[in-house]
Amino acid sequence: MKGRTHPALLAAFLAQACASRVVPPPASPPIHVDAQPRIVTPDEVTTVAELAARAERALMEQRWSDAVGAYGTLLAADPAGPHAAEYLFDTGLALEGMQERARARDAYLGLARRFPRGSKARGALVRAATLDAYLEDWTALAGIGDSLLGRSDLEDVDRLVALGARGLARAELGDDMRASTDIHDGLDLADQLHYGERDVLPVAVAQLRFALGELRRLRSERVPLDPTPREFIDRLDQRCAGLLEAQAAYAQAVRSVDPHWAAMSGYRVGEMYRALYRDLMQIEPPSTSKTERQKQIFYAFMHVRYRVLLEKGLRELEQTIALGERTSDSSPWIERAREAKVAMQAALADEKAQIQRMPFTEDEVKKALELLARKPR
Repeated sequence: MKGRTHPALLAAFLAQACASRVVPPPASPPIHVDAQPRIVTPDEVTTVAELAARAERALMEQRWSDAVGAYGTLLAADPAGPHAAEYLFDTGLALEGMQERARARDAYLGLARRFPRGSKARGALVRAATLDAYLEDWTALAGIGDSLLGRSDLEDVDRLVALGARGLARAELGDDMRASTDIHDGLDLADQLHYGERDVLPVAVAQLRFALGELRRLRSERVPLDPTPREFIDRLDQRCAGLLEAQAAYAQAVRSVDPHWAAMSGYRVGEMYRALYRDLMQIEPPSTSKTERQKQIFYAFMHVRYRVLLEKGLRELEQTIALGERTSDSSPWIERAREAKVAMQAALADEKAQIQRMPFTEDEVKKALELLARKPR
């Protein structure tokens, strides 16, 4: 009949429509993949987390070389990563453990330059200052002191380190006035904080005391010893007063918890006595000494009277060397003390040999000096 769909055709159409509909499978939960960054080296394939843990463990166990190698690989893999500053700081610590002080200093300074506002920058500069004092790089040390003192996040002890570093550097570079300001500002701050009042001095205060000794020593050694009799006594008094004041400051630094500052101080005291003796022996006989015998008498008087300076210096050096042996200190200052001791022993032996070749004995010279001392001036 027209207009009506055959039931068979309708059924076929519905079956085809139903067959074309695809029912999606039930949804699966999302899969989380925690992929650690891989680091590939000629020896292994590892992850950042594994290598960082290995580096930290090596640092804690004082396997310095292993720590330096691991941190170097981490930094090479991601030089500006979120932990780069920490890796640089720990690299510096490991290099210090290896006694690679110049490389450690460079690691700390590199950290401070690259991450100046990071949490590790201040501590890196403080450690770099200590290392530059050891390396005697005075220009670099002055710069580190400036950098530290220009920061707004300094703690009091850090300020002591900065003032001591810059004051010491300025003294060694000949800038007396500004050195004196830094050193005394630092010592005043230490007094306010009651920092360093115990028998053993913390490094920050020991550095300030050593710097004060250096300032006094350098000023003392600039006093010329004029051979004119009246001027000579005044100048020698000034020189000796400065020497004793410097020695008092060095004696405080010897109490440092770090034997390095004690070795530096002991060596400096011994050298001060030797320098004063050397300058005295360079004074020419007065113009009134016309004959060779008169010149010999002048020589004998000077050498016998002031030989005690060599003997005092020698005792200071022997004590410094003994301290180095007790503390197993291998610093260059101990080696310098040994070399200076040998030189002073040779100078004393030469002195005695020269007196023996003169036409009078040492006892006769000593008696003559005693008679001169009793004479009214």
